[in-house]
Amino acid sequence: MSQIRLTVLVEDTLSSTKKALGVEAKHGLSILVERTEPKSSVLFDTGPSSTVLLRNMEKLKVESEKIDAVFLSHGHYDHSGGLPGILKKTNGNIPLVAHPDAFNPKFKITPNLKNIGSPLSLSEIESFRNVVLARNPVTIANGIATTGEIPRVSPYEKPEGFWTVKNGRFTEDLMRDEQALVLNLKDNGIVVISGCAHAGIVNTIRHALKLTGARRVYAVIGGFHLKDSDEAKVEATVSDLAEITPRLVYPCHCTGVKPIRRLAEVFGEKCLPLRTGDVVEL
Repeated sequence: MSQIRLTVLVEDTLSSTKKALGVEAKHGLSILVERTEPKSSVLFDTGPSSTVLLRNMEKLKVESEKIDAVFLSHGHYDHSGGLPGILKKTNGNIPLVAHPDAFNPKFKITPNLKNIGSPLSLSEIESFRNVVLARNPVTIANGIATTGEIPRVSPYEKPEGFWTVKNGRFTEDLMRDEQALVLNLKDNGIVVISGCAHAGIVNTIRHALKLTGARRVYAVIGGFHLKDSDEAKVEATVSDLAEITPRLVYPCHCTGVKPIRRLAEVFGEKCLPLRTGDVVEL
């Protein structure tokens, strides 16, 4: 019997399964994470828009009433854009867990200055009574926790190209708000779910192992942010992932076509790219 069920509500590409009929793929990520024992349901990220998220939830028969909490991996629009819709749908009665910097101003400047932050400001978020903004790990349910801030250890995993405003100064955004979700499967190890891995997917996994004391990684899932990376970074990442030896690798979103192809070469059938409408049981 599976312990974890993942329903991909929003991702850049569309699944070919019958369950995906009528859903819409969009640049971003949102995954419903359900645990069977003890029973709990966490919405991991919300995709780029409320319209797409809520429509896909309806098509995939996901009931908002059964969501126990929302976790935001970081504050970029393609992960936080659906927040207004899901908070309204649930009347703001379920906990929202995020890093306090997730609602800071966020920009990119290539090719031009563009706002890529959350549609909700910090003051709007704090008006909801069930908001947990924390830099350290937060336990959402039994066996499900956030990583908190992720230490930057590997020399090749550095966020680049992001900007913010801090103390009245336009400055580089080091993406300290990037967190991941960790599910402890006891004897089978841990499952690590990443939004974009701006802190580095290798850094993320190693931090999760240290936090939990686990020895094995059952699965690593989500965006690995390798889409625009050079070959050296991709090779270093894939090499370190191979050393970690996760049983399953589910790349998607910002991982990129070529890096996913390289992961498939190394991990073979253990590499299973995710798409909008996919349902995975672990």
